[in-house]
Amino acid sequence: MSAAETSTAGQVLRLLLSGNGERSGQDMAQRLGISRAAVAKIVSSLREQGLEIEAAPRRGYRLVSEPPLLLPPMVEARLKPGSLGLPFFYFPEIDSTNLEARRRAEAGAPHGACLAAEHQTTGRGRLDRHWQAPRGSALLFSIILRPVLRLSRVFALNNLISLAVCRALEKHGGVEPAIKWPNDVYLEGKKLAGVLTEFTSRAEAVEYAVVGVGLNVNQEPEWLAGMDQPAMSLLAATGHAWNRATLLAQILEEMTSLHDQFMAGGGEELAREYAERSLILGLQVKVREGKAVREGKAVGFAPEGALLLEEDGSINPIHHGDVSLLDWEVLA
Repeated sequence: MSAAETSTAGQVLRLLLSGNGERSGQDMAQRLGISRAAVAKIVSSLREQGLEIEAAPRRGYRLVSEPPLLLPPMVEARLKPGSLGLPFFYFPEIDSTNLEARRRAEAGAPHGACLAAEHQTTGRGRLDRHWQAPRGSALLFSIILRPVLRLSRVFALNNLISLAVCRALEKHGGVEPAIKWPNDVYLEGKKLAGVLTEFTSRAEAVEYAVVGVGLNVNQEPEWLAGMDQPAMSLLAATGHAWNRATLLAQILEEMTSLHDQFMAGGGEELAREYAERSLILGLQVKVREGKAVREGKAVGFAPEGALLLEEDGSINPIHHGDVSLLDWEVLA
């Protein structure tokens, strides 16, 4: 399956979703260029995966409900042709989506491929910090990208996925997240998501990049209270559970748009949009780069992804580092 193709099961489910959950077998067969028997076989397969689909004489099939999983047809059905996220690979359990994405990228997996899991046994964030979440509660996914990009601009991909998460959350649920450069998304002053971008280069050009996200979605407040740092989930913030397949598809659509805009030369505009959602812009921060520690005011972000830090009257780009606010009470 090429990066731009959706499985036939995904296409059937897309038709059911677009038809207010109801379609005749004959209509779907004609639209997809397959037989009614093939449609019936696909519907049977979807039922086996946990989707509830009713069949009524002379009315056809009706989608009643979907399981709270990230099954490929459920995500594919919500993606536009050519979107990032195709092909889509699903794992009930995996060591790490980023690790598997890197393995598959080395084996030739195409640009746009997405890997998602219900549970990670060795999930990690920046600086090898451990990422944990109850099975089926978070969005844990990685995207393989093969952009024609100079190595100096690869850090912008980290900013793009953070921005994609924010855009999707704003459109999908009306919440107002903020980004803590370089790799965290916050909500109500607490960490909601972490981002990890890894890449391989050759001759100062990016060979491939893997952009991974861990997003707290349906964790209960009681579980979050046991974390070693203040954490937030979408359920805790809004009081209701979220459909993770729908949310993932929205993030992938936003990332597709942002990636295309960036590759077309829209870095300056995207840097301004990123700044509008920044948690640290205009504030005094401390940046740790290995053993070195720098302090200054966060005054902006460069098109290639760097933090612009004002130190002693001069503005310097910081391409990587661990950032903390000097006064966290400003978020209260």
